[in-house]
Amino acid sequence: MQISNHKIFGVDWVDTPNKSGPIDPKFIVMHYTAGWTASSAINTLKDPARQASAHVVIDYDGKITQMVPFNIKAWHAGKSRYEGYTGLNSYSIGIEIVNIGWLRKVGDNRYQDAYGNIRSLDHEDLIMAPHSRVGSGDFYWPVYPKAQLDAAEELTKELILEYDINDIISHEEIDTRGWKTDPGPAFPMNRFKGLLNDRGVDMEMYEVISDTPLNVRKGPGTRFDVVMELVKGTPVMVEDIQGSWARINSSNWVHKNYLRKM
Repeated sequence: MQISNHKIFGVDWVDTPNKSGPIDPKFIVMHYTAGWTASSAINTLKDPARQASAHVVIDYDGKITQMVPFNIKAWHAGKSRYEGYTGLNSYSIGIEIVNIGWLRKVGDNRYQDAYGNIRSLDHEDLIMAPHSRVGSGDFYWPVYPKAQLDAAEELTKELILEYDINDIISHEEIDTRGWKTDPGPAFPMNRFKGLLNDRGVDMEMYEVISDTPLNVRKGPGTRFDVVMELVKGTPVMVEDIQGSWARINSSNWVHKNYLRKM
């Protein structure tokens, strides 16, 4: 894979009017499309009425479609904030990966998506995971196919080489509205964050920045019991990240918004 003049050489190009001025990207934001097909995502992202776009869409089989040059602002992040940056559209590359997102089980091998559509998924690989942003109960998340993840990884590696990328982040962790969940718990965020380690970037040591004592919980969510508190300035080693929550040892979690990389 090769990037030339801010475009991927040899992939399909579908232009969208939903873009604006130049950017110097510092982040890569991972999304799921919340739809079942690449064509539906592309049609949405090129519709002027939808006021949304992304730089690329990656299909289940790994096929990449680019819609915005990587040095031009796409409209994928919405109201967002991350580590001192506000309005991440101006600082990031948006990658949309075809995946429906969370599902509710409504019968034997039958699942309802966020839009109320029900499908039989007899042969789909799903993981079960609760998610406080969706609601109570158990939710099912389709696994991302190997070909899709491999294509996303290859692209991410090229973007890291081409641009001064500081971090690879989820839409959920930058969203300030409190309802975005993409790319969800089925997406291997640590695999992609680890790509930055390959170029010698330390992604693990953080410090507490909360002005009030930071709750340390038994799990990734406020429903889990508080086991201790950390004061501002305490250094912590982050071992895993799930959405907005960071695991700081084998069993304890803190909210990532109150941490800053050292």
